[in-house]
Amino acid sequence: MIHKFLKPGEFHITRESAILETLVGSCVCVCLYNFKNGWVAMNHFLRDRPVNKDDADIGHFGSTSTRHIVDKLMVIDNAPFHYRAMVFGGAAVIKTMSLDSDIGSRNIDAALQVLADARIRISKKEVSGKRGRRVIFNTETGIVRWRFAGDVGRRSRGE
Repeated sequence: MIHKFLKPGEFHITRESAILETLVGSCVCVCLYNFKNGWVAMNHFLRDRPVNKDDADIGHFGSTSTRHIVDKLMVIDNAPFHYRAMVFGGAAVIKTMSLDSDIGSRNIDAALQVLADARIRISKKEVSGKRGRRVIFNTETGIVRWRFAGDVGRRSRGE
C-alpha cells in the first residue's frame, strides 16, 4: 500500500490501495469515496476561488480543485449517489484583523458549494474552530481518521 502526503495545492485520484494524508489549518481538504467501484480522490487547497479567472493553478483553489476531482470521478461513474464526501479544515488558526481573516470559512463554503452543485452527499464535516487537523484517508476502506494538529500520541478521531 502506498502512502502519499498531500501538500497545499495538491490532489490525488486513485483506485489503488493507499493512505492519503494531509495537514490542514485554514486550508481545506475534501475526501471523495465511490462505494460502488472504489475510486477515491483527495485534495488540499489554500483559497476559495481565484481572483483572476485565468489563474491556471487549479489545485490552489477550492472552487477549481474540488470541481476537478469531482469531474474526473464523474467521468468514471456519473451517479452522484455512489459517492460520499468528507470535508476537513477551514480553521481560524491565525488571529488577524485583516480582510483575509475569514479565509477558512470561505474555503469551507467553496468546497460545500461544489459538492452541492454535483449533488454529492457529505457524510462528514469536521471544519472551523481554531486548530488545524491531520487527516488520514484509507482508500481501501473509505475510512477517514483525523486528529487535531499537535495531539501527538492521542487516538485519532472519526471514522
